[in-house]
Amino acid sequence: MGAFENKVAIITGAGDGIGRAEALALAAQGAAVVVNDIAPAAADSVAAEIVAAGGRAVVHCGDVSDWKTTADLVAHALDEFGWLDIVVTNAGIVRRSPIARVTERDLDQQFAVLFKGTFGLIRHAAAYWQGEHEAGHHGHRTIVATSSSAGVPGGVQEFSVYGAMKSGIAALTLGAALEFRSFGVTVNAILPHAATRMDAAAKGLPAPGPFSAGDASPENPFHVANVVSYLASEQASWLSGQVFEVTGTEVRRWLPWSPGASVSNGAGPWTIDALDGAMATSIYGTLPGGRVIPLAG
Repeated sequence: MGAFENKVAIITGAGDGIGRAEALALAAQGAAVVVNDIAPAAADSVAAEIVAAGGRAVVHCGDVSDWKTTADLVAHALDEFGWLDIVVTNAGIVRRSPIARVTERDLDQQFAVLFKGTFGLIRHAAAYWQGEHEAGHHGHRTIVATSSSAGVPGGVQEFSVYGAMKSGIAALTLGAALEFRSFGVTVNAILPHAATRMDAAAKGLPAPGPFSAGDASPENPFHVANVVSYLASEQASWLSGQVFEVTGTEVRRWLPWSPGASVSNGAGPWTIDALDGAMATSIYGTLPGGRVIPLAG
């Protein structure tokens, strides 16, 4: 018996890369998988791979930036398998550009696919699960959202829009975890590092070849899928509102924004000179090299 026998999972962006690895990994442990992707051929290929290995899978083609598509995804899972236990939001898009050259279209597309697509699916799944809970149908239900190290801790040059959307997904994870605990749903997020076609295209690199579960390469998306499998399992039911970075076989917990040093001016309102001195001596007094703040990325 696998960890996901009699479980039903939706995975978006499952036609390639990390999404494909997640779909294959959960299916190998017994999950029935709704394979969502905007590319029909890619989704068909992954579903066929799952079925050929003895698993269960159906295809759902559609753009998650469409509110109706994310609602249809939940309905499709219910129509095909009768219920829903696991949601993995993996669909992504990235446009590399300096902020001063970002177009409105670039901004809108990344917001729509990354944040709205994630939010929409989480919203529709939550509505179904809340109704099930109120009807007395309880069980382990979970969401694993895909954020990025470009968003947490953030600050990757020429990927600022992408990073902002991914930071929003991490924040959404924390808020959803608080709301959904009342009806028994856990929500966590990952910051994955793996070789994917999308990442290679954004960086102008050759597309990586297909990976298999047994490939030991640290860039193998199956390392990410293994962590997602754990977070989706009942063994991780004690975890919610958490963000984990996955690099090869290393898993690192990330914490929310935390307060740093503070200073108060007991003498009265701040002046520019007074606050400048306090910044240099109290708040940033431990900086190596004086007033030089190291920036990420």
